[in-house]
Amino acid sequence: MKKVLLFLIDSMMSDVLERCIAMGKAPGLKFFMERGQYIPDCVTVFPTMTASIDCSLVTGVYPDQHKVPGLIWYDPETNRMINYINGTASVGKLGLEHCAENVLFDLNERHLSRDVKTIHEVLEENGLVSGSINVIAHRGHKRHKVHMPPVLDAVTRFSMREKASGPTIMSLGTLVRPALFRPIVWNWAQSAAKGYGINDTYAIDVLIEVVNSGKQPDFTLIYLPENDHKLHVSPHKAVQHLAEVDEQLVRFLNNYSSWEQVLERNVCIFISDHGQTLIGESKEHNIDLDAMLSGFSVHRLGTDVTDEYDVVICNNERMTYLYPLKAEKLVRLADAVSQDPRIDLIAWREGDRVVVRRGASDRLLRFWKGGPLRDPYGNEWGTEGDLGVLEVEREGRDIRFGTYPDAFSRLYGSLFSQRGPVLVLSAAEGYEFLSEASPTHLGGGSHGSLHKQDSLIPLLVAGASRPFSVPARLIDVKDFILQELGVTVPAPL
Repeated sequence: MKKVLLFLIDSMMSDVLERCIAMGKAPGLKFFMERGQYIPDCVTVFPTMTASIDCSLVTGVYPDQHKVPGLIWYDPETNRMINYINGTASVGKLGLEHCAENVLFDLNERHLSRDVKTIHEVLEENGLVSGSINVIAHRGHKRHKVHMPPVLDAVTRFSMREKASGPTIMSLGTLVRPALFRPIVWNWAQSAAKGYGINDTYAIDVLIEVVNSGKQPDFTLIYLPENDHKLHVSPHKAVQHLAEVDEQLVRFLNNYSSWEQVLERNVCIFISDHGQTLIGESKEHNIDLDAMLSGFSVHRLGTDVTDEYDVVICNNERMTYLYPLKAEKLVRLADAVSQDPRIDLIAWREGDRVVVRRGASDRLLRFWKGGPLRDPYGNEWGTEGDLGVLEVEREGRDIRFGTYPDAFSRLYGSLFSQRGPVLVLSAAEGYEFLSEASPTHLGGGSHGSLHKQDSLIPLLVAGASRPFSVPARLIDVKDFILQELGVTVPAPL
């Protein structure tokens, strides 16, 4: 039976991939595309942010089931903001120790629901071996010691002593090193300047060593982050950025006696987590939430969440969660943010329903699970109001999504991923939210929204025994891999 390799290339976009190959700058990806199935319009998760997407990739469900709402969110049970290390200034205000604990331990041990199983857990319960390289969502049945670099150990006050759960083979930069093979010779990719190994070069170093060890897992998930970092700064160089990712893939291919041998031994899957949208250059392209909510008492980062505040802002770049600390404030908050055309969509829960309001209008749509309408994925919905709010087309009982792919399931997934009142904001094209200490990307790339530019991703499958079903969603990848490895996939409830 072939092994399965799943490469997660952060912010890879279909149009960039196609241009990169056409220009002769991606021989590695071209090799796989010519021998595989290419789906340019796979739908990712909302919010289009790494943490919630990674959790969906390894569990095969949307956030309403795995319970990780985004990269930044508010936990009413602990009265604390959760930040999986996004934004130097905001991490500084919240505390590096707190944020490091969020990403190293809380995400997998406490936030990711125990009611769902990761692909690593399922495979190893079925007698197979699983692996994870540099992915933050990695829960498994093995316990791995975290080796904090001395500087990080000091600034986190030597508090990171918990073991991290994961599959048998697990690497998380230099913090968690697989124990089955000799240490990788030190190079610059392992330095503090390169994120202690959370980079493309080190990920491929580890993958090559795993393959050469003769103990390659049946499944390995490999995260390649650098494309995303570069696109945030210089989206006009997108082709070059992806070409640099391809150089690492070629290095992996060259580790074999021939490139063809790679597909003789492996099923190779390449997927992105989200796209990116070009943000305008003027300050007007930053949607200043603190200014917009000046009539409310907004929680300040680094302070306790108390009754003196009206709202907590959790900014996920082109998407934001607003948490009213007093339930009666929700409608007022919705009205306050609904007047600005730069905010594309505003959504909230109403019992078991989702209410969506179009920005700068009074147009409303309500939808709920279980009804006469059927989406392209076989899910059934009831609706009331203006389908045009989400640009949904209806023909008989069948509905189709366009500008906002899989809009009903994805909005439902975000809003029902957490308890308590919450508002979801999605920015219009070219705009990004601004709040206290948030990172900004004027003239650069950003993501997070429900819009198709952030939400449609490429999926490339080579060496598989069967085609991937279309229309494709990121949440379908887990079951596809289980089938390739001969593991019975339970029928959906």
